[in-house]
Amino acid sequence: MSIQAFAAWCDQTALGAWVRGSTWPFPLIETVHILALAVLLGGLLLIDMKLMGIKAIEFLPPKLSRELNHYMNWSIVLILVSGTLLYLSEAVKAFENAAFIPKVVLLACALVFHYTVHRKAVNAEQTPGWAPLAGAVSLFLWFGTGAAGRAIGFV
Repeated sequence: MSIQAFAAWCDQTALGAWVRGSTWPFPLIETVHILALAVLLGGLLLIDMKLMGIKAIEFLPPKLSRELNHYMNWSIVLILVSGTLLYLSEAVKAFENAAFIPKVVLLACALVFHYTVHRKAVNAEQTPGWAPLAGAVSLFLWFGTGAAGRAIGFV
């Protein structure tokens, strides 16, 4: 099955038709999507600023991570679920959009980086020397994902 055939199939799903065919589902799902992204980026901004050595707050990265991890993980779940629903409603249109593939690539990279390198930097007993780079890459990937997602509406 080609990617175009998969996108066409997604457009035909009952969920996609429901989101696309009613007045309120798309804007409500999009609102949840954006609010979840705001919660995730807010938590990451605090943690990554600390990793990069910006002394805006007194907590160490492991403590910040413990305090915010629950909210950030649930935000990621909401982002993925709501994003999938939004995609199902406009799969062919999204696939043809020049900003969609960069968004998906950035999202995949951000998820892998977040749960591997970033987690290792945040949870280290002592902040590693490469932690500022990890914080910067994390912010680049997540804000890039958000920016590419926003660009979908304009490209």
